Amino acid sequence: MTPDGGELPWSLPAALDTDALSGHVPLAIARVLVKRGIDTPQKLSTFLDPPHRLPYDPLRIAGMDTALKRLYAAANDGERVGVFGDFDVDGVTGTAIIAEGLSSLGIPVTPYLPHRVDEGHGLSKKAIDALADQGVTLIVTVDCGITAFEEVDYAKTLGVDIIITDHHLPHDGVPNAVASLNPKIPGGNYPFFDLCGAGIGFKLVQGLFEFYGQPWDPGLLELAALGTIADLVPLLDENRYLVREGLREMANTRRPGLRALYSSARIDPDDITAETVSFQIAPRLNSAGRMGDPMDSYRLLTTDSPEEAGALTHKLESLNLERRAATEEAYAIANQQVEDLGELPSMLVISDERFQRGVSGLIAGRLVDRYRRPAVVIAVEGEYSVASGRSIPEFDIVAAIESCEDLLVRFGGHSQAAGFTVPSNAIPQLKSRLVAYSAKSLDTQGLVRKVEIDAVIGLDELDEAMVRWIDDLEPFGPGNPRPVFASLGAEVLEYAHMGREQQHLRLRVEMNGAQFTALAFNQGAKWQPSIQYVDLAYTLMKDSYRGKGAIALRLLDFRPSQG
Repeated sequence: MTPDGGELPWSLPAALDTDALSGHVPLAIARVLVKRGIDTPQKLSTFLDPPHRLPYDPLRIAGMDTALKRLYAAANDGERVGVFGDFDVDGVTGTAIIAEGLSSLGIPVTPYLPHRVDEGHGLSKKAIDALADQGVTLIVTVDCGITAFEEVDYAKTLGVDIIITDHHLPHDGVPNAVASLNPKIPGGNYPFFDLCGAGIGFKLVQGLFEFYGQPWDPGLLELAALGTIADLVPLLDENRYLVREGLREMANTRRPGLRALYSSARIDPDDITAETVSFQIAPRLNSAGRMGDPMDSYRLLTTDSPEEAGALTHKLESLNLERRAATEEAYAIANQQVEDLGELPSMLVISDERFQRGVSGLIAGRLVDRYRRPAVVIAVEGEYSVASGRSIPEFDIVAAIESCEDLLVRFGGHSQAAGFTVPSNAIPQLKSRLVAYSAKSLDTQGLVRKVEIDAVIGLDELDEAMVRWIDDLEPFGPGNPRPVFASLGAEVLEYAHMGREQQHLRLRVEMNGAQFTALAFNQGAKWQPSIQYVDLAYTLMKDSYRGKGAIALRLLDFRPSQG
């Protein structure tokens, strides 16, 4: 439903030429593939099993050779290396990848993850001092550092070198580090731009092991997959490889922390998908960085002790419950502020002293989903305030924030997600300028959330062959979303409300002799008992109640059939 309670519009696919894929895949799958630009058998083969060598040669990343030589020198001289990461899942997993990789080569390592409230995002002089005091002479950053000009120069005064690994957009050049590893830096020839922080951390370790002539540990792929999925980068090309292989490793993980997390979240290792990571694993790992100390998540992923893993998992579960409660409270406040605006502006910029910076990004994301507008949520904290922004594909939010650079203490991010620190007394001016910027650059006409349909099919087309093909298209995520189908005019055989507040709906539907269970979460209020035939917009989901291998329809929307 739309914010005003109306129905979501459906965007049905145009007629597509699927002849080239005829005989290779079922017709419905061909429609999905062609809609995504995979319109020949060769493109399909490349998508499913890339012919080029993966993972790519790390030396194609500009500066990699310099970084590897510096790490080799550190190993030979017995230097202690600090690994400084961000406090989200991407940063935590990337830190673990580099720390484990260096440690396995005998290099002493000190990991460091900043506290979100006490230190904030990014490399800081405080962190450099702390690492230097522990004997660190080389710091490798993870998922941050590309804008840390002053901090890198400060480290040099202490005799500490910096290697930057980051995937965020550079701003006015790069710091004077030993090397800055980032495919987005102009001048390189790396073939894939969309690695996350953990992905680039993996490339560094891959390169180092190849430099030593040793095989890298495939167990690092599960960490790379966790970071890649959690950071919402496109699951295409090398990311698809990292996630697909990483999920296989996760199913057979030797890490006590992941096994404890599976048990606590009631996850069957054999059924782990990218969506399992997104909705069940990543939020628990992120909860430490949002509500507590991100080192708890790092220790969970790297511990060899089942006892420590159990205690840390219990702690993360508590933090995750705390995060959920804080999110719901803040979202209610934020949503009311938006409703009080009356006319919806082109960009939502809200602030409140009751917002916690650890959940501001989550609130911004929910506002984007609800109102189909870019959103910035500012946690007011005294003299300085911290904000997170999320956007829509039509709007570059980091460019909007950059237009207000003169008001900001620091900022960073990419087109769809960014953050900044601002003096609290500058918030009113900042709001006005961001809204004015968006009003000029974003056409809000037609900016409503739609149900994007990949293919219109009959329920009888959902046979075993088609389900196998959908499984072959995994992993699903940004750049490769789970296919959305529509079936028009299905007969309703049964219906029932579910949930503590009867907010969910379960249907039994039939079309052309094929029957399926359809589940509509948080849509129970829409149901009218008089409905006999329905149009369904859905994805496929595993139906655990009906046994292994059974599927159900997960309804994104439904409406009474018009005949």
